[in-house]
Amino acid sequence: MRREYFLAESLDDVDKAASILHNQLHINGNNIHVISNDRQGIKQHHLHEGSIIDKSDLVRGGEHGALLGIMMGITGCTILVVSMPFWGETELIKQVVLVLTLFGSLMVGCCIGSFVGLLHVNYKICRFNEDLTSGKSLMLVDSNELGIIKRALEKQPIIDKGEGSSFIFPFDEFENQPRLIG
Repeated sequence: MRREYFLAESLDDVDKAASILHNQLHINGNNIHVISNDRQGIKQHHLHEGSIIDKSDLVRGGEHGALLGIMMGITGCTILVVSMPFWGETELIKQVVLVLTLFGSLMVGCCIGSFVGLLHVNYKICRFNEDLTSGKSLMLVDSNELGIIKRALEKQPIIDKGEGSSFIFPFDEFENQPRLIG
């Protein structure tokens, strides 16, 4: 599934575009999210507000933190193996200490990276910051039929920021497939 970003002057324009996508193209309302400074207006128009994952760099920060944590864990394990402060202990205790050092560092790195990611704007929508602060609204549409969506919204006062869509939800295409039993 891919995500396309559409910028609109007002929430009324976003509401009209979302109605077209929902009524004519039968796109589920859960696949259309709106990011705007007017949170009350989003609720009044019965639109889906973008989640914290859409707005912040939570996932990307967690990934970067995991990489940092794994490097810290490997470094810590290397230091423990080289200095081996617990030579007299049993083999099981040595292994437990090394595993806890590795995975503890990984978890701490993920948590710290995620918290840092919460403080930053999502790198995919950061190009819209100037427009969002000026009062415009951003509509995020998740679909496999982006060409049809663009044609349906041609006559709407929506600006397509076609600087590339982004790939999301890699396994959602299999979610509604019939399952074989037996």
